[in-house]
Amino acid sequence: MPEHKPEMMQGKNRILLFRLLEDQSVEAAKLVFQTDHTFSYSRSLDRIVTKDGTIIKVGELEAEVSIEAVQALQDPTYAMLQEAAIKGKKLELWEVSVDEKLKNAEGKYPAVYAQGYLDSWEPGAPVEDEASISSNFIVELEPQFGFATLTDAQEKVVQYAFTDTTAVVNGGE
Repeated sequence: MPEHKPEMMQGKNRILLFRLLEDQSVEAAKLVFQTDHTFSYSRSLDRIVTKDGTIIKVGELEAEVSIEAVQALQDPTYAMLQEAAIKGKKLELWEVSVDEKLKNAEGKYPAVYAQGYLDSWEPGAPVEDEASISSNFIVELEPQFGFATLTDAQEKVVQYAFTDTTAVVNGGE
């Protein structure tokens, strides 16, 4: 039996999608030019020293996502996220692993889903670099793990597919 060799997960294959919770009639959208994000989980652990030894009191889980991106011109997702930060609107967030090798039998990708709020929105404008955005998404309750569907339009935003050199006539039919 051949031995399974582990492969590295590439950070570029994990993307974030967003949607206003109040607007579930639209598809989730990707913030253009994402450069980095970190999904962090933490909890406080209080040490209580007793005469029998130290015991640990476990606090509640806290989760957040730090987000970094280069600003794109006229990106509707950027505008939606900025308004959500300013107005305190609740968001939905998906971290989707878009590696084809990870798709399940239904064609869905592994994902983490969370609801929460942006507690910061920091557009940067350095003189010698691209304009950037830094933000922090605070998760309410616990993130949920499952599989997410990407529409054809969402998949095209993630990465375009190879296209042949021949002319496309009538939408490729």
